[in-house]
Amino acid sequence: MPTISETADLTPTSPLSRLLFPADPVQEDHSWMAENEWTIASILRCVESGSCSQNQTKVVILAANPFRGVLRGDNGGEAIWANSTVIALRRLGYSFLYASSRDHTSQLYYMFRRLVSAIFEDVPDVMACFHDQDCVLREHRPHGIPAWKLFSFHFWGTPENPLGKKWTLSPEKYRGSENTYLGYSVEPQCAARSFIPHHLRPHQAYVYAKDARYFNGSQYAYTPDFFEAASAAAGVQFLAGVHDHPLPEFFPSNITNVGFMPTTEFYGRVAESRVLVGVGRPTMHVFLSMHSNSRTNERTISSPTPYEALCLGVPFINPILSWDKNDPTNKTRWNSQHDTLKHLDPPYVYNVFKGDKEGFVNAVVDASSHPIESFVLDDMRMSSVEARVAAIIETNWKAEAAELLAERKASGSGEKFWL
Repeated sequence: MPTISETADLTPTSPLSRLLFPADPVQEDHSWMAENEWTIASILRCVESGSCSQNQTKVVILAANPFRGVLRGDNGGEAIWANSTVIALRRLGYSFLYASSRDHTSQLYYMFRRLVSAIFEDVPDVMACFHDQDCVLREHRPHGIPAWKLFSFHFWGTPENPLGKKWTLSPEKYRGSENTYLGYSVEPQCAARSFIPHHLRPHQAYVYAKDARYFNGSQYAYTPDFFEAASAAAGVQFLAGVHDHPLPEFFPSNITNVGFMPTTEFYGRVAESRVLVGVGRPTMHVFLSMHSNSRTNERTISSPTPYEALCLGVPFINPILSWDKNDPTNKTRWNSQHDTLKHLDPPYVYNVFKGDKEGFVNAVVDASSHPIESFVLDDMRMSSVEARVAAIIETNWKAEAAELLAERKASGSGEKFWL
């Protein structure tokens, strides 16, 4: 087998980038290994030529599993969040490297530590590194990762980082949470699908529920006759993609089940609909209750589907499951299926109280007869995500950590760490 010296040009003028990366990666290869090879080669080449762009030598290590999921083709909520982050980093010109494990994260940091601005990692790995003397920076381990560079990429609303809430990144502005809001955008996924003109859409309403059990129980907002009345009044056919077979007796007979579908087909059905109808579940909010000695929380997924529907020009019917009976219009007291979107009004979001048949029928009629254009919340535009990503990376986190460390030393509470 030939050695490097036999196959590579080792003349004094041979650039290191060309020695290590003699050929560009195959464009069709989107594995984390190929992505890393391209990024490292680009950094070396720009340093050698003195042509680095403004942020190119600022490296973010993407160690959380959702980032690798994006490369695998995942399209769930966490992958959509991760994909928005990747797009923002790329547009802003930052370099990013994928890590496949905690050990791999440490290796990448050791190699590029002077360039690494931040590490976005899963909560268990952040916690494990912080308490591992072979991973985190310590007095006698100068090559370890500084705790203030470790950010928890956390889908929920609780602060899950040894340094607390500021170092916990969240996809939503969760009620009661003070985590750092990174957020995401549905614009990339939305742009990949053609907008269907309303006059070409069938008289169809899509019911957002994949489990038949969502049509039963205390959180179910309606009764079967709601759909019968709304169908007659609005002239629409209700569809749902429920995976149960056979369907239980309580499943509304006026809803046509088209079966559980792949994501692409699912969004195709939503895009051609006049309205997306929530039924109460899956709930899309997080409640946090903090106590002095304990913490309880109801952790529920904040689904991007209603956001994507709005981007596709499909309004959303949002069930209000509980409210202040003495002050029913007070939205701060509402517990709805989607607590973020409850603050919007028609023609984008129709908030309907649980059990209000007339309100439901009117919402279906109004939503199906008052079409909307593509609508994206300002916070969910890619430009907004880019601004937040840049703010996170450019913050002086070492100074923030020094202040936190001083507070912990003064109070005698909280875990200590090295800067």
